[in-house]
Amino acid sequence: MMRKTISSVLAVAACVAAYAGGLKFDISSDHADATYKLGEQAVFTVKALDASGAPAKTGRVKWNLNNFGAKVFASGEEDLAANGGTFTVKGAQTEPGFLRLDVTEVGKKPSSAKWGVAFEPKKIVPGTPYPDDFMDFWRSAIAKYDREVTEPIRVTEVKRTAASVMYELRIPSTQGRYVWGYFSEPVDKTKGPFPLHVSVPGAGPSSWGCSMAGNAMYLKVNVHYYDPVVLKGEPHKSAKCLSVQKVEDQAYAKKYPVKTVRYTQCGIAASREDYFYYGVILAANRAVDWAASRPGVDPKHVRYTGGSQGGGFGLILTGLNKHIRLAYIGVPAITDLLGDRVSSREAGWPRLIDAQLPENREAASKNAPYFCGVNFARQIDVPVGFVVGFIDVVCPPHAGYAAFNVCPSKKKAIFDSIGWGHDASKGKGGPALSKWISEQDKAAD
Repeated sequence: MMRKTISSVLAVAACVAAYAGGLKFDISSDHADATYKLGEQAVFTVKALDASGAPAKTGRVKWNLNNFGAKVFASGEEDLAANGGTFTVKGAQTEPGFLRLDVTEVGKKPSSAKWGVAFEPKKIVPGTPYPDDFMDFWRSAIAKYDREVTEPIRVTEVKRTAASVMYELRIPSTQGRYVWGYFSEPVDKTKGPFPLHVSVPGAGPSSWGCSMAGNAMYLKVNVHYYDPVVLKGEPHKSAKCLSVQKVEDQAYAKKYPVKTVRYTQCGIAASREDYFYYGVILAANRAVDWAASRPGVDPKHVRYTGGSQGGGFGLILTGLNKHIRLAYIGVPAITDLLGDRVSSREAGWPRLIDAQLPENREAASKNAPYFCGVNFARQIDVPVGFVVGFIDVVCPPHAGYAAFNVCPSKKKAIFDSIGWGHDASKGKGGPALSKWISEQDKAAD
């Protein structure tokens, strides 16, 4: 089969991402769409380049071919002096999934690169089971929360322009805690009704504020139990933001010991109600109800947009809350949490079970399916679009496809960013998904 060359844009993306040491790597696959039938052989071509961009004539490169997980199909080492800086690797999958090539320069400061291809990805099945009482659990949780947590959302104006006003929301959660969010709306309501844009940020510290536009309403809900007013004006993940986040992480890891100190992994082994995200989900769902009931909201145009942790919450909230009529799901985290049960491929972020102490893993495995984006995707019947990165090692592409494949919506689409990782929205798939979302939004009129 003649090798097809990928677009120069994608080739550059892979090459630039790979450059961390002495070599650059330009990797391509013989199918331009990087997608194959089961059993079909994929051919990866690796070009090692020196600092000037010329073919590397010296050095050695190690490689391995894996399934985005523990299964290694082949590995080897190449002498660049012998092959002129170019070599090929071949491999296949006999079950739906992804095949990833990892290449690493041999040396003290090695550079590395990855390339991923798919094998019949629309047949990928989740590794996370679907509990028979999944929706009963969440309906009961929402009803209990509504009965017991009656304190209203506190709304405080924090910023105003000629066109828009922004409020800070203190949203009561469970266990006497609060989740913090921001909401903005146009000053002039006579130009309505207005679309409502809902989002949850990606993982990491909270952030202050939300978008302000005179022609739309915006709701952003942070996932943390501290007031982000202390972070006002701080760049996301600045030293101050990280230090505030570290305090919360350490407090939860002390209460619910885990291997790594991170909020995303705490409490799941104790009970479903103790998992960090449990109270956040209930509070965020209430915030969507509150925002959707604001005067001037166009109920046909309530849209969710989010990536990574925000992509996972997009599945959660769109699955739970019928106010949301359209969803953009970018590289979803909190999805296929038990994905490693299929062929030892990687579980979805945050690798929840692996993070637990050995004695807690069985309990965590029983509770995790109630928080898995795959199972919330099963509830979605409105237009929903996904984007995945074919070399995303944070939220592996098979997890996104697992959620997409079980989603029953009659209007769904998934877009691939070949050669892109967790920044897949910057690749070809991102603009394609944005265009699709806009088309669905217009069709709702």
